Amino acid sequence: MVSSCGRKEYTEKGILEIKKEIDSLLYNPEAEEQFNWGGAEAYSNFRAYYHNAKLIFINEDYRYREPGEAFNRYYFKDGNLLYFVGRELTYLPDKQFKNVELMVDPDGNVLAYDFVINGQRTGLDSDDSKKIIEHARALEKIVRERSSILSK
Repeated sequence: MVSSCGRKEYTEKGILEIKKEIDSLLYNPEAEEQFNWGGAEAYSNFRAYYHNAKLIFINEDYRYREPGEAFNRYYFKDGNLLYFVGRELTYLPDKQFKNVELMVDPDGNVLAYDFVINGQRTGLDSDDSKKIIEHARALEKIVRERSSILSK
């Protein structure tokens, strides 16, 4: 494997390799911390996982104030979201299952995605991807400000 200065290319293949590395580190995480987040429409509890005192992963239990919940997993490299997996269930007006996978470069540009609603693959509009990326940044900021593990 050829890498420039230890930094993998931010391509779909490169991001999947980083995700695989992070998944293997999560079997025996070096450290983890619990945090929470709250907004007008939802709130969440999440765990941040670290390797070499750097944030690598967030596992979030996200609850809407209306009936609904989501389970989100965020993969980070150098403080930037690279990969997101979300499973969401909402009940209003009808029961709806959403599955989202998203690959993002460090500038927040979407490189690839998979979006499925009630079993039907569909397009992901830029507002939806922007919300995911902004929320990931909000969680990362909470970790940055409150973590006793993260190397500052």
